[in-house]
Amino acid sequence: MRNMIFSGGVAHDYAATSAMLASILCEAGITSEIHEDLEAVEDGRLLSFDTLTLNCARWTCEQTPEWRDEWHFELSGAAREGLVDFLRRSKGLLALHCATICFDDWPEYRKILGASWEWDHSGHGPYQEHKMHMRNKTHPITAGMADFLLMDELYTDPEIFDTVDPLMVAEWEGKTQPMLWVREYETSRVCYCAPGHGIETFENPSYQELLRRCALWVARRL
Repeated sequence: MRNMIFSGGVAHDYAATSAMLASILCEAGITSEIHEDLEAVEDGRLLSFDTLTLNCARWTCEQTPEWRDEWHFELSGAAREGLVDFLRRSKGLLALHCATICFDDWPEYRKILGASWEWDHSGHGPYQEHKMHMRNKTHPITAGMADFLLMDELYTDPEIFDTVDPLMVAEWEGKTQPMLWVREYETSRVCYCAPGHGIETFENPSYQELLRRCALWVARRL
């Protein structure tokens, strides 16, 4: 099974976490290639992969002018067509952490994930230990998994564009926040997992198990 990891962006150590992610998924028989550009999406090479994992922070940075000059990113027309073509072929998409910020210049992407997170719309919980609660105990991704503590920052109050039924949640300031959900787009499976900020997150054994299950589920191999 082949997985492409699209990596890179501001405010996160993507070089380290994408390498860790590839190692974690390898334990489930998944071979990953890490890319920091979308040439393989634009020229059709993505179609040779079974799944695509987004571990990146790539967006226009319009709300963060201090980052805009260096990190401004717009999704090309060829990349948009390549991603939709990929998802029309019963492939799998796993989106982590900042993925709800990404590709904010492309409205269709919101339909793919089912939600987005606006930088100026809401803050996020501080980088500290948070409890992850398995809300759905029967779905293959979360079945048999116990609640666990995870060092991370919580992306809170996403703007939901479709029905999102979270498998895992966390509490922040008296409000339940969705941390993990699954959906379908075209003929493909999509999974969004909100945790994933840094090295300490990826070192957590429960989070590692969750990642493997998410990747296998979107590939229809769980």
